[in-house]
Amino acid sequence: MDHSSNIIRGVEAKKTRNIASQDDRVRCLTLNFLSYKMLIPNASVAEVTEPGNIQPLLGAPEWFGGMIRWREQDVPVVIFEKIMNINASKPQKYRRVLILNSPNNKGCSPFIALGCQSIPSLNLIDETRVTTSDKKNELVAYVKLDGENYIIPKISFLEDRVSEVMAD
Repeated sequence: MDHSSNIIRGVEAKKTRNIASQDDRVRCLTLNFLSYKMLIPNASVAEVTEPGNIQPLLGAPEWFGGMIRWREQDVPVVIFEKIMNINASKPQKYRRVLILNSPNNKGCSPFIALGCQSIPSLNLIDETRVTTSDKKNELVAYVKLDGENYIIPKISFLEDRVSEVMAD
């Protein structure tokens, strides 16, 4: 087993064990953004939902999109392009919102929302399709899936940043 399979499994991934031929596969969502593609283990996602009304939070950093009401609780929304310092304007409308499980349950909510301008697609990915990159970043892991560049967000880092904003 190489390092690339550990990245997918290590980001709150849950292995699929339906049949013997799927033992080394992980269910993941893939998303397309303007300047990158994202891979998120399905076990990290609580729900993919329609975007609701996102309420801005006064005085929050530009990457903090506000709060969205989901299942009778307020969930902080992260504008991922902004937190990665990609020159992008704040999206006017999201096609979907990913509600992510917070691994350490810090801050105001056990969930973090990511707005998506594309519709995520579900994929079964095995370790032979993934290779790691030498590129380093505290926010994401860089991988290649079938030869294409993808990022995997480090949800615990997002959680720490959101907790800092919510504490102020």
